[in-house]
Amino acid sequence: MRFIRAGAVAAMGLALATALATIAPAQIATAGALRPGGAQDGGSLAGFRLPYTDPGQAGLLTLCNQANQPITHGSITTKPFVWRAVGSVPAPSHYRVKGATAVLTGFQPRPYTPAEAWSGLPLAAASVYSNPAHPMVQFTPIDEPLDWFTKFFPPVWNHLVELRLYVGGPNHPMDTLGFAAADLQISGNTWTMVEGGHASCTSGTAVSREVTVGLPGASGSPKSASSATGGAAAARTASPAPTSAGSSSAGSAAGSAAAGSAAGKYSSSSDNSGVLAAVAGVGALAVALLATGGLWWRRRRRAAL
Repeated sequence: MRFIRAGAVAAMGLALATALATIAPAQIATAGALRPGGAQDGGSLAGFRLPYTDPGQAGLLTLCNQANQPITHGSITTKPFVWRAVGSVPAPSHYRVKGATAVLTGFQPRPYTPAEAWSGLPLAAASVYSNPAHPMVQFTPIDEPLDWFTKFFPPVWNHLVELRLYVGGPNHPMDTLGFAAADLQISGNTWTMVEGGHASCTSGTAVSREVTVGLPGASGSPKSASSATGGAAAARTASPAPTSAGSSSAGSAAGSAAAGSAAGKYSSSSDNSGVLAAVAGVGALAVALLATGGLWWRRRRRAAL
């Protein structure tokens, strides 16, 4: 009778582990499925839905080229990544002071992790901007391409990267709530904006701190998309400082294809990191339940003797 009870406990443990192993992949697949997301569905690439939401997002972020025109796709090796980033969220009243700044930070969306706990890095130095209704960040020739960020934080969730524009000011910390954001999908060496803005790039002016402090090479326009690194960019590459905090009009046909495809420089194995973790957890649970059943049976047997 005792043997039968012990066997029943072990069988229940194995059955539970098997059920969890069957359910876990389905849950992961559901989490990775595209669903409506972001604060502004109107800013999504046609036919694309983000697999996550960010509660801190309050508006959209527009990216601009050197001609101060909105752009929705580009190369991750272009240096600098973009020329300007403009937010649609006005600065809070207490940030409307002389010397108010904005900074653009990239974040790595991760499944089963709150958006405020995603890891990230600033993509350029802070900028002093002129129009509090549209805070903006100005890049310089010594700022890095986007692949500088993805080397530290590969886009593991559907090849997506989130950009956030934070505002700050003298004697005020960076405001990490109610920010403008954009979401990019990486395919090979190409990034495509799948959620973001398409506003004016000339609604104000901005000057990078790299220029005001006189860093070599920070003034002027980039000589080429692949010019050598220098100044603060080289320093950031040598010593990154990860942070943890806590979407555009339709692009070209090539951009749409990139948004709908998972092909690229990042293999699908990175997207399945959650699956591997789930399988490992299920295996550990099965071992623990089987061991518990065996231990219970042995103790009962000794007590009977």
